[in-house]
Amino acid sequence: MKIIFPVFGFGKSGGERVISKLATQLKNCGHDVIFIAPEHNAKPYYPTSADIVKVKRETRYIKIICSVINFYRILRVCKAIKPDCAIASFHPTAFLVFLLPSKLKKFYYIQAYEVVFYKQLWRRAIVYLSYILPLRKIVNSAQLLPRSINNFDGIVSAGVDTDLFRQRINENEGRKKTVGLVGRKEAHKGTNEVIDILISGSFSSQFNINIAVYLSEENKIKLDKNNMSYTYIDINSDEELANFYRMNDIMLAVGLVEDGAFHYPCAEAMASGCLVISNYAPLVGTNSKLVLTTFGAHYIFDSLNTALELSDVEINHEIERNLKIIKKISWDIVGIEFNNILTKNN
Repeated sequence: MKIIFPVFGFGKSGGERVISKLATQLKNCGHDVIFIAPEHNAKPYYPTSADIVKVKRETRYIKIICSVINFYRILRVCKAIKPDCAIASFHPTAFLVFLLPSKLKKFYYIQAYEVVFYKQLWRRAIVYLSYILPLRKIVNSAQLLPRSINNFDGIVSAGVDTDLFRQRINENEGRKKTVGLVGRKEAHKGTNEVIDILISGSFSSQFNINIAVYLSEENKIKLDKNNMSYTYIDINSDEELANFYRMNDIMLAVGLVEDGAFHYPCAEAMASGCLVISNYAPLVGTNSKLVLTTFGAHYIFDSLNTALELSDVEINHEIERNLKIIKKISWDIVGIEFNNILTKNN
């Protein structure tokens, strides 16, 4: 089967990682898999074995006109390839896939309820409209979408590279506890709020803080002013990210929106043998004492205290259960699940 993924460029987000990996897995299943991307941003940040077709980019006119022309050019190339199946992975591409010939299999792999990412009402309306298009929806969590539009063909979690993100050998028994946080610039990721919680909780004597990826100058000043023991680690590859997780005893994988959705820091920290505090999947749905129903200062404060007080037996139980869950979403398994949905009733 010839499968296309139309995109308007590649980035570094977790969602971009997922489609690159999924494309590779579908290729491994024997399909001809092709990304269609604008020429100026046609190199995936995350490696994939799928083919890439570059589309000439229009830049001569004002932005809105260029956007319409570029949309049409990608649509035209998609039609010319004559695929058997088209997969959207972001709300603008959902409209593009919708406009392809009706004989195609058309899917929308939804990794986030994107409505919550926008403040403007008109943008939120456009995103919401993408979820009611006549596309076959695949979601990464059963509770991802509002009940009124939560009709999907299947649930496929994002996958984890279990060879890369693996449990550390604990050689530092008795050391001061370390708490990790993957910092993000986007406000809805909650980095500012988490740092405020750590400062207000007077935890400085109980653990060291490791922060990766992003730490604003404002938050550096706050941490220094409150005498918090912290280290910032810049991350430039998945290997460095995997090493970062293994530096920590406890990971705070939390955010302000989309309770229960799949979250890479949560999954990768679980795979790395950390205790994980999260309001996201795959931890949500387990009986962990460290699951948060939603983001809240008192929830995080209580869970940190709980984590610090766990016995060795309880810690081992948490870690072993988490590792069993992660084994079920290794990329080879996720790829087969996704392929089964695409080829059902083929």
